Amino acid sequence: MTRVERHFIKVDERLVHYRRAGRGPVLLALHQSPRESGELLPLIRAMAPFATVIAPDNPGFGLSDPLPPGPATMDRFAQALDRFMDALGLGKVALYGLHTGACIANRFAARYPHRVTGLVVDGFMLMEEGERADLLAHYLPPFHPQWDGGHLAWAWHRIRDQGIFFPWYRREPSTRLNRPKPDLSRIHEQIMEFLRAGDSYRTGYEAALSYRPADDMAGLEMPSLLFAAQDDPLHRYLAKLPPLPDGVTAGTAPDRATAWHVITDFLRLQLPDGDAPPPPAFTARGVTDGIAWVAGGKGVPLLRLHDLGGSGTLLAPPAEGAWLAPDLPGMGDSELVADPGDIPAVADVLAGLLKTRGWTGGVVEGWGYGARIAAELARRHPALVTELRAHGGLTEKPTTLTPAEGGGYLLAAWQQARDGHLFPPGDGVLPGPERLQVETWYWLKAARVLERAWGGSFES
Repeated sequence: MTRVERHFIKVDERLVHYRRAGRGPVLLALHQSPRESGELLPLIRAMAPFATVIAPDNPGFGLSDPLPPGPATMDRFAQALDRFMDALGLGKVALYGLHTGACIANRFAARYPHRVTGLVVDGFMLMEEGERADLLAHYLPPFHPQWDGGHLAWAWHRIRDQGIFFPWYRREPSTRLNRPKPDLSRIHEQIMEFLRAGDSYRTGYEAALSYRPADDMAGLEMPSLLFAAQDDPLHRYLAKLPPLPDGVTAGTAPDRATAWHVITDFLRLQLPDGDAPPPPAFTARGVTDGIAWVAGGKGVPLLRLHDLGGSGTLLAPPAEGAWLAPDLPGMGDSELVADPGDIPAVADVLAGLLKTRGWTGGVVEGWGYGARIAAELARRHPALVTELRAHGGLTEKPTTLTPAEGGGYLLAAWQQARDGHLFPPGDGVLPGPERLQVETWYWLKAARVLERAWGGSFES
Protein backbone atom coordinates (compact mmCIF):
# COMPACT_ATOMS: atom_id res chain seq x y z
CA MET A 1 0.00 0.00 0.00
CA THR A 2 1.14 3.54 -0.75
CA ARG A 3 2.94 5.13 2.18
CA VAL A 4 1.21 8.36 3.19
CA GLU A 5 3.33 10.62 5.39
CA ARG A 6 1.99 13.29 7.73
CA HIS A 7 3.83 16.54 8.36
CA PHE A 8 3.46 19.92 10.04
CA ILE A 9 4.78 23.33 9.08
CA LYS A 10 4.38 26.87 10.38
CA VAL A 11 2.99 29.35 7.83
CA ASP A 12 2.84 32.95 9.06
CA GLU A 13 2.75 31.67 12.67
CA ARG A 14 -0.14 29.35 11.82
CA LEU A 15 0.32 25.58 12.23
CA VAL A 16 -0.60 23.59 9.10
CA HIS A 17 -0.90 19.81 8.98
CA TYR A 18 -0.65 18.03 5.63
CA ARG A 19 -0.42 14.58 4.10
CA ARG A 20 2.14 13.71 1.47
CA ALA A 21 2.68 10.66 -0.73
CA GLY A 22 4.42 9.66 -3.93
CA ARG A 23 7.21 11.40 -5.80
CA GLY A 24 7.68 13.57 -8.88
CA PRO A 25 5.61 16.62 -9.91
CA VAL A 26 3.14 18.09 -7.46
CA LEU A 27 -0.61 17.62 -7.20
CA LEU A 28 -2.12 19.78 -4.47
CA ALA A 29 -5.47 18.45 -3.17
CA LEU A 30 -7.99 20.31 -0.98
CA HIS A 31 -10.80 18.70 1.04
CA GLN A 32 -14.37 19.77 1.77
CA SER A 33 -15.80 21.19 5.01
CA PRO A 34 -15.95 20.14 7.81
CA ARG A 35 -13.61 17.30 6.87
CA GLU A 36 -9.80 17.05 6.80
CA SER A 37 -7.21 15.80 4.33
CA GLY A 38 -7.71 12.15 5.31
CA GLU A 39 -10.95 12.09 3.30
CA LEU A 40 -8.84 12.43 0.13
CA LEU A 41 -6.86 9.21 0.71
CA PRO A 42 -8.51 7.51 -2.32
CA LEU A 43 -7.23 10.31 -4.56
CA ILE A 44 -3.85 10.47 -2.80
CA ARG A 45 -3.26 6.75 -3.28
CA ALA A 46 -4.51 6.75 -6.86
CA MET A 47 -2.21 9.62 -7.89
CA ALA A 48 0.88 8.76 -5.82
CA PRO A 49 2.37 6.49 -8.53
CA PHE A 50 2.46 9.51 -10.86
CA ALA A 51 2.97 12.55 -8.62
CA THR A 52 3.89 13.94 -5.25
CA VAL A 53 0.44 14.42 -3.75
CA ILE A 54 0.24 17.05 -1.01
CA ALA A 55 -3.06 17.46 0.84
CA PRO A 56 -3.22 20.05 3.64
CA ASP A 57 -5.91 20.34 6.26
CA ASN A 58 -7.71 23.56 5.30
CA PRO A 59 -7.43 26.46 7.80
CA GLY A 60 -9.53 25.71 10.88
CA PHE A 61 -10.05 22.02 10.09
CA GLY A 62 -8.25 18.85 11.10
CA LEU A 63 -4.96 19.76 12.76
CA SER A 64 -4.48 23.09 10.96
CA ASP A 65 -4.93 26.33 12.87
CA PRO A 66 -7.74 28.65 11.73
CA LEU A 67 -7.02 31.86 9.89
CA PRO A 68 -6.51 34.95 12.06
CA PRO A 69 -9.72 36.87 12.86
CA GLY A 70 -11.09 38.61 9.80
CA PRO A 71 -13.72 38.36 7.07
CA ALA A 72 -14.71 34.90 5.80
CA THR A 73 -13.65 35.28 2.17
CA MET A 74 -12.23 32.98 -0.48
CA ASP A 75 -9.48 35.51 -1.12
CA ARG A 76 -8.10 34.88 2.38
CA PHE A 77 -8.18 31.11 1.89
CA ALA A 78 -6.53 31.44 -1.53
CA GLN A 79 -3.83 33.67 -0.09
CA ALA A 80 -3.23 31.17 2.74
CA LEU A 81 -2.75 28.44 0.12
CA ASP A 82 -0.26 30.64 -1.76
CA ARG A 83 1.72 31.15 1.46
CA PHE A 84 1.60 27.39 2.19
CA MET A 85 3.08 26.67 -1.24
CA ASP A 86 5.83 29.20 -0.63
CA ALA A 87 6.64 27.60 2.73
CA LEU A 88 7.02 24.19 1.06
CA GLY A 89 9.08 25.61 -1.79
CA LEU A 90 6.50 24.69 -4.43
CA GLY A 91 6.35 26.47 -7.77
CA LYS A 92 3.70 25.16 -10.17
CA VAL A 93 1.16 22.50 -9.23
CA ALA A 94 -1.83 20.67 -10.58
CA LEU A 95 -4.72 21.55 -8.29
CA TYR A 96 -7.77 19.60 -7.09
CA GLY A 97 -10.52 20.75 -4.73
CA LEU A 98 -13.72 19.16 -3.36
CA HIS A 99 -16.66 21.41 -2.33
CA THR A 100 -15.10 24.05 -0.04
CA GLY A 101 -11.74 22.89 -1.36
CA ALA A 102 -13.12 23.36 -4.89
CA CYS A 103 -14.00 26.97 -4.08
CA ILE A 104 -10.50 27.59 -2.74
CA ALA A 105 -8.95 25.91 -5.79
CA ASN A 106 -11.10 27.86 -8.24
CA ARG A 107 -10.33 31.19 -6.60
CA PHE A 108 -6.63 30.36 -6.29
CA ALA A 109 -6.42 29.46 -9.98
CA ALA A 110 -8.05 32.78 -10.88
CA ARG A 111 -5.74 34.83 -8.64
CA TYR A 112 -2.51 32.89 -9.22
CA PRO A 113 -2.83 31.36 -12.72
CA HIS A 114 0.97 31.22 -13.11
CA ARG A 115 1.11 28.61 -10.32
CA VAL A 116 -1.51 26.16 -11.70
CA THR A 117 -0.95 23.82 -14.66
CA GLY A 118 -4.32 22.08 -14.43
CA LEU A 119 -7.43 22.35 -12.26
CA VAL A 120 -10.29 20.13 -11.09
CA VAL A 121 -13.21 21.88 -9.38
CA ASP A 122 -15.20 19.01 -7.85
CA GLY A 123 -18.59 20.23 -6.60
CA PHE A 124 -19.52 23.91 -6.73
CA MET A 125 -22.52 26.18 -6.22
CA LEU A 126 -23.89 28.68 -8.73
CA MET A 127 -26.68 30.10 -6.61
CA GLU A 128 -29.37 32.70 -7.06
CA GLU A 129 -29.03 35.44 -4.49
CA GLY A 130 -32.16 34.36 -2.61
CA GLU A 131 -30.76 30.85 -2.13
CA ARG A 132 -27.42 32.28 -1.02
CA ALA A 133 -29.08 34.56 1.54
CA ASP A 134 -31.12 31.65 2.93
CA LEU A 135 -28.04 29.42 3.33
CA LEU A 136 -25.99 32.16 4.95
CA ALA A 137 -28.83 32.86 7.37
CA HIS A 138 -29.47 29.26 8.44
CA TYR A 139 -26.64 26.89 7.47
CA LEU A 140 -24.06 28.06 10.00
CA PRO A 141 -25.41 28.31 13.56
CA PRO A 142 -22.74 28.91 16.23
CA PHE A 143 -21.30 25.83 17.88
CA HIS A 144 -20.33 26.32 21.51
CA PRO A 145 -19.89 23.50 24.05
CA GLN A 146 -22.49 23.58 26.86
CA TRP A 147 -21.94 22.46 30.45
CA ASP A 148 -24.49 19.62 30.09
CA GLY A 149 -23.14 18.32 26.77
CA GLY A 150 -26.34 19.28 24.95
CA HIS A 151 -24.32 20.57 22.00
CA LEU A 152 -23.40 16.96 21.22
CA ALA A 153 -27.03 15.94 20.60
CA TRP A 154 -27.42 18.92 18.29
CA ALA A 155 -24.21 18.02 16.44
CA TRP A 156 -25.33 14.41 15.99
CA HIS A 157 -28.59 15.37 14.29
CA ARG A 158 -26.96 18.20 12.35
CA ILE A 159 -24.47 15.80 10.73
CA ARG A 160 -26.97 12.96 10.26
CA ASP A 161 -29.54 15.21 8.63
CA GLN A 162 -26.91 16.51 6.23
CA GLY A 163 -26.99 13.04 4.65
CA ILE A 164 -30.82 13.09 4.40
CA PHE A 165 -31.75 16.65 3.40
CA PHE A 166 -30.15 19.47 1.43
CA PRO A 167 -29.95 21.92 2.97
CA TRP A 168 -29.87 20.02 6.26
CA TYR A 169 -32.09 22.51 8.12
CA ARG A 170 -35.04 22.17 5.70
CA ARG A 171 -36.45 18.82 6.74
CA GLU A 172 -39.14 18.58 4.08
CA PRO A 173 -40.09 16.03 1.38
CA SER A 174 -38.91 18.43 -1.35
CA THR A 175 -35.39 18.57 0.14
CA ARG A 176 -34.94 14.81 0.71
CA LEU A 177 -31.87 13.36 -0.96
CA ASN A 178 -32.20 10.18 -2.99
CA ARG A 179 -29.96 8.20 -0.68
CA PRO A 180 -30.26 5.24 1.71
CA LYS A 181 -30.27 5.68 5.47
CA PRO A 182 -27.01 7.37 6.58
CA ASP A 183 -24.27 4.90 7.47
CA LEU A 184 -23.29 4.96 11.16
CA SER A 185 -19.57 4.74 10.52
CA ARG A 186 -19.72 7.65 8.09
CA ILE A 187 -21.77 9.74 10.53
CA HIS A 188 -19.19 9.08 13.24
CA GLU A 189 -16.29 9.96 10.95
CA GLN A 190 -17.91 13.24 9.95
CA ILE A 191 -19.02 14.18 13.44
CA MET A 192 -15.49 13.66 14.75
CA GLU A 193 -14.18 16.11 12.17
CA PHE A 194 -17.00 18.56 12.90
CA LEU A 195 -16.34 18.42 16.65
CA ARG A 196 -12.63 18.98 16.13
CA ALA A 197 -13.24 22.07 13.98
CA GLY A 198 -15.65 23.49 16.56
CA ASP A 199 -17.08 26.94 15.92
CA SER A 200 -14.37 27.71 13.36
CA TYR A 201 -16.27 25.42 10.97
CA ARG A 202 -18.36 28.48 10.13
CA THR A 203 -15.48 30.43 8.56
CA GLY A 204 -14.77 27.88 5.84
CA TYR A 205 -18.43 27.34 5.10
CA GLU A 206 -19.26 31.04 5.10
CA ALA A 207 -16.43 31.79 2.69
CA ALA A 208 -17.69 29.05 0.35
CA LEU A 209 -21.34 30.13 0.55
CA SER A 210 -20.42 33.78 -0.03
CA TYR A 211 -18.23 33.00 -3.04
CA ARG A 212 -19.52 33.67 -6.56
CA PRO A 213 -17.39 31.41 -8.79
CA ALA A 214 -18.93 32.04 -12.24
CA ASP A 215 -16.67 34.93 -13.30
CA ASP A 216 -13.56 33.06 -12.16
CA MET A 217 -14.66 29.98 -14.11
CA ALA A 218 -15.28 32.02 -17.26
CA GLY A 219 -11.74 33.43 -17.06
CA LEU A 220 -9.71 30.28 -16.26
CA GLU A 221 -6.43 30.21 -18.17
CA MET A 222 -5.36 26.59 -17.63
CA PRO A 223 -6.89 23.22 -18.62
CA SER A 224 -9.72 22.71 -16.16
CA LEU A 225 -12.44 20.19 -15.35
CA LEU A 226 -15.56 21.56 -13.65
CA PHE A 227 -17.03 18.42 -12.17
CA ALA A 228 -19.89 17.11 -10.04
CA ALA A 229 -20.80 13.45 -9.55
CA GLN A 230 -24.44 12.53 -10.07
CA ASP A 231 -24.81 11.44 -6.44
CA ASP A 232 -23.51 14.82 -5.24
CA PRO A 233 -26.23 17.26 -4.05
CA LEU A 234 -24.36 19.95 -6.00
CA HIS A 235 -24.72 18.11 -9.32
CA ARG A 236 -27.68 20.34 -10.26
CA TYR A 237 -25.37 23.34 -10.58
CA LEU A 238 -23.64 21.86 -13.63
CA ALA A 239 -26.57 23.08 -15.70
CA LYS A 240 -25.90 26.66 -14.59
CA LEU A 241 -22.30 26.95 -15.79
CA PRO A 242 -21.44 30.10 -17.75
CA PRO A 243 -19.88 29.93 -21.23
CA LEU A 244 -16.43 28.45 -20.70
CA PRO A 245 -13.11 29.28 -22.38
CA ASP A 246 -11.19 26.79 -24.51
CA GLY A 247 -9.63 24.05 -22.45
CA VAL A 248 -12.24 24.28 -19.70
CA THR A 249 -14.86 21.52 -19.73
CA ALA A 250 -17.70 20.24 -17.57
CA GLY A 251 -17.80 16.63 -16.41
CA THR A 252 -19.75 14.15 -14.33
CA ALA A 253 -19.85 10.47 -13.34
CA PRO A 254 -22.57 8.21 -11.90
CA ASP A 255 -21.10 8.05 -8.40
CA ARG A 256 -18.12 8.93 -6.24
CA ALA A 257 -16.22 5.70 -6.92
CA THR A 258 -16.42 6.26 -10.67
CA ALA A 259 -15.68 9.95 -10.22
CA TRP A 260 -12.18 9.24 -8.91
CA HIS A 261 -11.31 7.47 -12.18
CA VAL A 262 -12.49 10.40 -14.31
CA ILE A 263 -10.69 12.91 -12.13
CA THR A 264 -7.38 11.03 -11.94
CA ASP A 265 -7.37 10.46 -15.71
CA PHE A 266 -7.62 14.23 -16.19
CA LEU A 267 -5.07 15.15 -13.52
CA ARG A 268 -2.41 12.78 -14.85
CA LEU A 269 -2.32 14.86 -18.04
CA GLN A 270 -1.99 18.20 -16.23
CA LEU A 271 0.97 17.64 -13.91
CA PRO A 272 3.75 20.26 -14.01
CA ASP A 273 7.36 19.61 -14.92
CA GLY A 274 9.92 19.00 -12.21
CA ASP A 275 9.95 17.11 -8.92
CA ALA A 276 8.73 18.28 -5.53
CA PRO A 277 11.37 19.41 -3.04
CA PRO A 278 11.69 17.34 0.16
CA PRO A 279 9.41 18.33 3.05
CA PRO A 280 10.95 20.98 5.32
CA ALA A 281 12.01 19.81 8.78
CA PHE A 282 9.77 20.80 11.67
CA THR A 283 10.79 19.98 15.23
CA ALA A 284 7.82 21.06 17.34
CA ARG A 285 5.28 18.53 16.12
CA GLY A 286 5.19 15.54 13.83
CA VAL A 287 4.14 11.99 13.04
CA THR A 288 6.90 9.35 12.93
CA ASP A 289 6.01 5.84 11.76
CA GLY A 290 2.40 6.46 12.72
CA ILE A 291 3.11 7.95 16.16
CA ALA A 292 2.06 11.59 16.58
CA TRP A 293 4.11 13.71 18.98
CA VAL A 294 4.70 17.20 20.29
CA ALA A 295 8.05 18.43 21.58
CA GLY A 296 9.80 21.48 22.92
CA GLY A 297 12.32 22.93 25.34
CA LYS A 298 16.04 22.43 25.80
CA GLY A 299 18.18 20.56 28.29
CA VAL A 300 17.67 17.21 30.02
CA PRO A 301 15.35 15.06 27.86
CA LEU A 302 11.99 14.05 29.33
CA LEU A 303 9.51 11.59 27.77
CA ARG A 304 5.91 12.06 28.96
CA LEU A 305 3.27 9.31 28.48
CA HIS A 306 -0.42 10.10 28.95
CA ASP A 307 -3.13 7.94 30.51
CA LEU A 308 -5.95 6.14 28.67
CA GLY A 309 -8.03 8.36 26.41
CA GLY A 310 -5.53 11.18 26.51
CA SER A 311 -2.99 12.82 24.22
CA GLY A 312 0.46 14.30 24.50
CA THR A 313 -1.05 17.63 23.47
CA LEU A 314 -3.21 17.65 26.64
CA LEU A 315 -0.21 17.47 28.97
CA ALA A 316 0.99 20.87 30.14
CA PRO A 317 4.61 21.45 29.01
CA PRO A 318 7.15 21.17 31.85
CA ALA A 319 8.73 24.36 33.17
CA GLU A 320 12.21 23.38 31.97
CA GLY A 321 14.11 20.79 29.99
CA ALA A 322 13.59 19.21 26.59
CA TRP A 323 10.39 17.19 26.42
CA LEU A 324 8.66 14.81 24.04
CA ALA A 325 5.00 13.81 24.45
CA PRO A 326 3.70 11.19 21.99
CA ASP A 327 0.14 10.01 21.52
CA LEU A 328 0.08 6.30 22.40
CA PRO A 329 -0.97 3.86 19.63
CA GLY A 330 -4.64 4.12 18.67
CA MET A 331 -5.12 7.25 20.79
CA GLY A 332 -4.97 10.93 19.98
CA ASP A 333 -3.57 11.46 16.49
CA SER A 334 -1.46 8.31 16.45
CA GLU A 335 -2.30 5.38 14.23
CA LEU A 336 -2.93 1.86 15.50
CA VAL A 337 0.67 0.74 14.93
CA ALA A 338 0.66 -1.68 17.89
CA ASP A 339 -1.97 -3.52 19.90
CA PRO A 340 -2.60 -1.23 22.91
CA GLY A 341 -3.20 -4.31 25.05
CA ASP A 342 0.26 -5.66 24.22
CA ILE A 343 2.35 -3.54 26.60
CA PRO A 344 5.75 -4.87 25.40
CA ALA A 345 4.80 -4.10 21.78
CA VAL A 346 3.81 -0.55 22.67
CA ALA A 347 7.06 -0.08 24.59
CA ASP A 348 9.01 -1.29 21.54
CA VAL A 349 7.18 1.18 19.28
CA LEU A 350 8.12 4.02 21.62
CA ALA A 351 11.72 2.80 21.72
CA GLY A 352 11.75 2.97 17.93
CA LEU A 353 10.45 6.56 18.05
CA LEU A 354 13.13 7.56 20.57
CA LYS A 355 15.94 5.99 18.56
CA THR A 356 14.71 7.62 15.36
CA ARG A 357 14.86 10.97 17.14
CA GLY A 358 18.39 10.34 18.42
CA TRP A 359 17.40 9.79 22.06
CA THR A 360 20.29 8.29 24.03
CA GLY A 361 18.67 8.23 27.46
CA GLY A 362 16.60 10.44 29.70
CA VAL A 363 13.77 10.73 32.22
CA VAL A 364 10.52 8.90 31.43
CA GLU A 365 7.30 9.66 33.29
CA GLY A 366 3.80 8.32 32.80
CA TRP A 367 0.28 8.53 34.17
CA GLY A 368 -1.80 5.38 34.71
CA TYR A 369 -1.61 3.38 31.48
CA GLY A 370 1.31 5.57 30.43
CA ALA A 371 3.14 4.66 33.65
CA ARG A 372 2.70 0.97 32.81
CA ILE A 373 4.22 1.61 29.36
CA ALA A 374 7.05 3.63 30.93
CA ALA A 375 7.95 0.76 33.28
CA GLU A 376 7.98 -1.71 30.39
CA LEU A 377 10.13 0.64 28.32
CA ALA A 378 12.65 0.81 31.18
CA ARG A 379 12.64 -2.99 31.51
CA ARG A 380 13.06 -3.75 27.81
CA HIS A 381 15.25 -0.81 26.80
CA PRO A 382 17.18 0.22 29.94
CA ALA A 383 19.72 2.29 27.98
CA LEU A 384 16.92 4.69 27.01
CA VAL A 385 15.67 5.36 30.56
CA THR A 386 17.85 7.08 33.18
CA GLU A 387 15.00 7.79 35.60
CA LEU A 388 11.42 6.54 35.89
CA ARG A 389 8.55 8.62 37.30
CA ALA A 390 5.15 6.98 37.74
CA HIS A 391 1.89 8.79 38.54
CA GLY A 392 -1.57 7.47 39.31
CA GLY A 393 -4.23 7.18 36.64
CA LEU A 394 -7.76 5.96 36.08
CA THR A 395 -9.08 3.80 38.88
CA GLU A 396 -12.22 2.53 37.11
CA LYS A 397 -12.60 0.91 33.71
CA PRO A 398 -13.60 3.53 31.12
CA THR A 399 -17.12 3.63 29.76
CA THR A 400 -17.75 1.82 26.48
CA LEU A 401 -17.80 4.53 23.81
CA THR A 402 -18.47 2.48 20.69
CA PRO A 403 -20.46 4.52 18.12
CA ALA A 404 -24.17 3.69 18.25
CA GLU A 405 -27.33 4.96 16.56
CA GLY A 406 -28.86 7.91 18.34
CA GLY A 407 -25.52 9.39 19.33
CA GLY A 408 -25.77 8.61 23.06
CA TYR A 409 -22.13 7.52 23.11
CA LEU A 410 -21.15 11.17 22.55
CA LEU A 411 -22.74 12.17 25.85
CA ALA A 412 -21.14 9.17 27.56
CA ALA A 413 -17.73 10.46 26.41
CA TRP A 414 -18.60 13.92 27.77
CA GLN A 415 -19.39 12.35 31.15
CA GLN A 416 -16.16 10.34 31.03
CA ALA A 417 -14.22 13.58 30.53
CA ARG A 418 -16.09 15.30 33.39
CA ASP A 419 -15.62 12.39 35.80
CA GLY A 420 -11.88 12.38 35.13
CA HIS A 421 -11.81 15.72 36.96
CA LEU A 422 -14.57 15.19 39.53
CA PHE A 423 -13.36 11.84 40.92
CA PRO A 424 -9.94 10.28 41.61
CA PRO A 425 -7.39 10.76 40.21
CA GLY A 426 -8.90 14.19 39.42
CA ASP A 427 -8.72 17.14 41.79
CA GLY A 428 -12.50 17.70 41.93
CA VAL A 429 -12.37 20.89 39.85
CA LEU A 430 -14.18 21.00 36.51
CA PRO A 431 -12.54 22.92 33.66
CA GLY A 432 -14.67 24.98 31.29
CA PRO A 433 -16.80 23.41 28.54
CA GLU A 434 -14.26 24.24 25.81
CA ARG A 435 -11.54 22.19 27.54
CA LEU A 436 -13.99 19.38 28.29
CA GLN A 437 -14.94 19.25 24.63
CA VAL A 438 -11.30 18.75 23.63
CA GLU A 439 -10.95 15.95 26.19
CA THR A 440 -14.23 14.41 25.00
CA TRP A 441 -12.88 14.32 21.45
CA TYR A 442 -9.82 12.39 22.57
CA TRP A 443 -11.93 9.91 24.54
CA LEU A 444 -14.00 9.29 21.42
CA LYS A 445 -10.86 8.88 19.32
CA ALA A 446 -9.59 6.19 21.71
CA ALA A 447 -12.91 4.33 21.91
CA ARG A 448 -11.91 1.33 19.82
CA VAL A 449 -8.82 0.55 21.93
CA LEU A 450 -9.94 1.35 25.48
CA GLU A 451 -10.92 -2.18 26.52
CA ARG A 452 -7.72 -3.76 25.18
CA ALA A 453 -5.53 -1.06 26.71
CA TRP A 454 -7.29 -1.25 30.08
CA GLY A 455 -6.82 -5.03 30.17
CA GLY A 456 -3.18 -4.72 29.17
CA SER A 457 -2.54 -2.35 32.04
CA PHE A 458 -3.17 -5.12 34.57
CA GLU A 459 -1.48 -8.05 32.89
CA SER A 460 1.76 -9.16 34.50
